[in-house]
Amino acid sequence: MISKEDKQNNEVYILGTETRGEKKKLSSVSRLIILLACLIVVVAGILVLVLKKEPDPEYYFEPEVTPEQSISVSTDDRKSTGKEGYLEISEDTVNDVPLRIFIPHEATMTLSLGMPDRSDSTILYAAMAADIRKDNKQIVGDFVLSGKQLARGVAKKGFCAIDNETVTIGVGESTPLLEKVIENKGSFFRQYPLVHNGEIVENKLKNKSIRHALAVRNDEIIMVSSKNIESFHDFSQSLIDIGVSDAVYLVGGNAYGWYCDKDHIRQEFGKEQPDIPENISYITWRLKK
Repeated sequence: MISKEDKQNNEVYILGTETRGEKKKLSSVSRLIILLACLIVVVAGILVLVLKKEPDPEYYFEPEVTPEQSISVSTDDRKSTGKEGYLEISEDTVNDVPLRIFIPHEATMTLSLGMPDRSDSTILYAAMAADIRKDNKQIVGDFVLSGKQLARGVAKKGFCAIDNETVTIGVGESTPLLEKVIENKGSFFRQYPLVHNGEIVENKLKNKSIRHALAVRNDEIIMVSSKNIESFHDFSQSLIDIGVSDAVYLVGGNAYGWYCDKDHIRQEFGKEQPDIPENISYITWRLKK
């Protein structure tokens, strides 16, 4: 007969059975927690990347399509007036947008780096061409001067190519004209496209500013400036309304420039800055030699 004490001594205890179950349960919970934590980290990382995505760069003088499309105009095909070169200036108002229109005669357009010489009496018109980033003061987009490529990029799809006496205005991420002007020692810069083939090219910038454009109208190159601050859309529409078929932007806002009126008196626009970047660029129309 087994005593009660012996029964107690003979009982078998399976140690750890309940503990292992608890461990298994804990292990599953731990894995779930780790998975959730990883998921949270991934989601947080994505949010950080989205929220901290670099914004469009600010430009020094102003707070930014598809296959290439362009139009070329020879500045050597103008009918001779028998007079010394001059700048024809007129004004027009379309849809409450007052404009000043500049038409060069017997003049040649060139691209230059740095501030042009204001004492140069052969200059009829000078306006800033390519934008410059405010943070690093670098030229925005492809920029070629006398055959040398000084900057690269297609942040702005509009372009102007100058090859001897031919000026081409177009839009496109790539263009054979870039290589052509390099080969021919010509010049090239990029800007916002405004009008192509008589239609507006919309730009994402929605601010208002004084606007300048390099444009084609009736197969000749003209420059157009708004007299008041205008949106890109309204300015582009006004260009179309005066008969412009294609146009690219020139730096507007407070960008400094000048032109010579009919009395050969220099008229300035914009505001001359005390400290300007070294790689500021200008288009200039000069009297033909």
